[in-house]
Amino acid sequence: MKQVGGHTTMKQRNGVMSEEDSWEELWDARVKGMEQSFGPHDETVLHGTIPFHLGQDLGGNPDVVMFSKYTDGRLYVTADLIGSEQAPNSAGNYELAVVHKGDESWGVNIICQLAYYTLENPIDDGETMSIGSATPEGSSIEAFLFRRIAEFNVQDIKANVICCIGITSPELAYKQKNGSAALVKKLGNEFLLTDLYRASKI
Repeated sequence: MKQVGGHTTMKQRNGVMSEEDSWEELWDARVKGMEQSFGPHDETVLHGTIPFHLGQDLGGNPDVVMFSKYTDGRLYVTADLIGSEQAPNSAGNYELAVVHKGDESWGVNIICQLAYYTLENPIDDGETMSIGSATPEGSSIEAFLFRRIAEFNVQDIKANVICCIGITSPELAYKQKNGSAALVKKLGNEFLLTDLYRASKI
């Protein structure tokens, strides 16, 4: 993925909105909705070298917007799913997010891969997914816990953001027995943060 500062909105040409203009308008509306929940986004935006709509087979990736003032660490959020042909979850179309301590690429790569998965397979609040085979060697993280962290409207589309939270094997077992809300309490104030090498809270 390439980094570029800011995102320029295209203008209508001769009073007619082009397909690119329409895409830009929707992109800006998505980000505006996110900012209602997360505050101003960072100046740098991660743009897929090959656009998301061209498909995973061609190497497409969604854009990713960063928010450094929302929580401890940095929140990364995809910006191409709301308003797409995505299968909605219980609260509508949604973007995917992950929180890392700083400039880490692992979580960004994972949510970009999961973006295509969500086109046909809804991901909802409180669900989990095993990801042990996709984590780096020596990582303590075995699964994602999915939590809804925002709800808003984008051009009259009901939308939300699902955060992918890395959890350990004992934490996954605890969640399956006691529920996601109980696990979040165990994880503590920094529960959104995915630290690939942290000790289990269970």
